[in-house]
Amino acid sequence: MYEIYDASYQVFLENWEVNRQVALDFMQQYLKPQPPQVAVLSVGAGPGDFDVQVIRTLKQQLAKELTLRYVAVEPNHLHRQRYEQKINVPEFADVDLKLYSEKIDQFQTDEQFDIIHYTHSMYHMPGQEKWLVQQAIEMLKNNGFLIITLDTIDAVIFDTIFKYAALTGQGFTEMLQMQEMQAIVEGLGLSYTLESYPEYIDVKLCFEENSPAGKLLMDFFCQADSGQLSPEQRQEILQILASKVIEQDGRKLVPVPAATMVIPKQG
Repeated sequence: MYEIYDASYQVFLENWEVNRQVALDFMQQYLKPQPPQVAVLSVGAGPGDFDVQVIRTLKQQLAKELTLRYVAVEPNHLHRQRYEQKINVPEFADVDLKLYSEKIDQFQTDEQFDIIHYTHSMYHMPGQEKWLVQQAIEMLKNNGFLIITLDTIDAVIFDTIFKYAALTGQGFTEMLQMQEMQAIVEGLGLSYTLESYPEYIDVKLCFEENSPAGKLLMDFFCQADSGQLSPEQRQEILQILASKVIEQDGRKLVPVPAATMVIPKQG
């Protein structure tokens, strides 16, 4: 399972027009560093692309007397391998880095964090969302904050995931999106700030016949093995993508709008 997801995720990353700046801006805006150390927990860290940006941003922001501790939790062993390659570099030699293999519900620590972030990772933890938010709030320092980034309900990927499930009887019939996350957080009585923004995926590869990379990108849009689809079923998935395509500079862009939520710990 991890092998298939890792391969499809890499093709997805190569074709994703992602906006990381909103989350980075929130971190800089809300961070109230207290000597001697700023501690960050990244949950479902993936292969580390975003964490590299977070570390660089915080290193630039922090005063010299402050050290940075960065803890990441990622159960996919292939993602961890990629993560370690990106993070274990001379540029980050002065950062106290630790990567754990547990799932977050098995991760135990007495450490308190300034920042905890779930960046496009809470989709993979169904039924635990309320508990995860409560757990994160407890793990924060008094001035700490939780950041959650998710696609919004208008993201075309939800349409393709659910269509795959309807066609095959496999895969996901539900998946968390930001509007549901807002309802969960509001139900907990927590205050938050939310910013939505456009993102796109170039799906040109999906329309190329017999393309290995196109098959992997289709796997990502199905969150399952698209090879299980008949030719007719595959066309149904492609029709969903085609109906959303924006042609631009030789690319076929489909919208996957996202939103980032910041939840400060309340005293």
